[in-house]
Amino acid sequence: MAKHPWRYDHLTWPELRAAIARDPQPVVCVPIGAVEDHGAHMSLSTDNDILEGVLAACGERAEGDMLVVPTIPFGLDEHHMDFPGTIAVEIETTLAYLAQVATSVARHGFHHILIVNGHGSNQSICDLAARKVVLATGMICAATTVNAAVNPALVADVLDAERRGGPGSVGHACEYETAMMLHIDPARVDMSLAERDISQLKLKYFNWDHPEPSAYAWQDWWSRFSRVGVCGDASAATAEFGRRMFDLTVERFVELVREFRTIPIRERVDHH
Repeated sequence: MAKHPWRYDHLTWPELRAAIARDPQPVVCVPIGAVEDHGAHMSLSTDNDILEGVLAACGERAEGDMLVVPTIPFGLDEHHMDFPGTIAVEIETTLAYLAQVATSVARHGFHHILIVNGHGSNQSICDLAARKVVLATGMICAATTVNAAVNPALVADVLDAERRGGPGSVGHACEYETAMMLHIDPARVDMSLAERDISQLKLKYFNWDHPEPSAYAWQDWWSRFSRVGVCGDASAATAEFGRRMFDLTVERFVELVREFRTIPIRERVDHH
């Protein structure tokens, strides 16, 4: 197995110490995903596959500006437990585990840490974990995502302009995630079983798809609105669209990492 210089855990401790001493330091990415249903057409590992595929390409492209910790493969997933195979970890356990991994990185002297999420229901946990790291260590820690079905901000302009399925096509095991997997690992996708299931609610103040924002957050038991685990239009996915989304995500995420690294660590001021 090849040794990848962008993999945090592939380095020896003297190599890691040298990375800590560099100026500027690399940003350390701490990924967390999920194992859950992704329709009848894709593997339970889809969130992790997309997350790891994108970060590997980013690591190669970043030329030493980022290091990637091994993916935490499980997260908040109790709402998917009606579908066989889902692995669910409690909120409190996920938060504590994730925060402790990122805090360990900070304790060694890394200044900028990005928690990188690949699963929608982990979002609030990732935000809280990042805040815990900042409060515990004083380092710069933030939460982000590379999966546009979770948060499309990084590629929203192209995603909205070029997807074929129209409103409601992007949610979960959807046009976007299926297209990404058709590019990353097409052997994991059976398009003969890909379905269109636009059964998620769209109300005045709530919408699961983008680009329209929701005024409140809400998540139901997945089996109460999705027949086979799809939320969107998986049948509209193409490998070409997946390649376009993948390449754009890698390009912009590396830019994001380099920008994030410029955030200064300022002195606190106690006004008591």
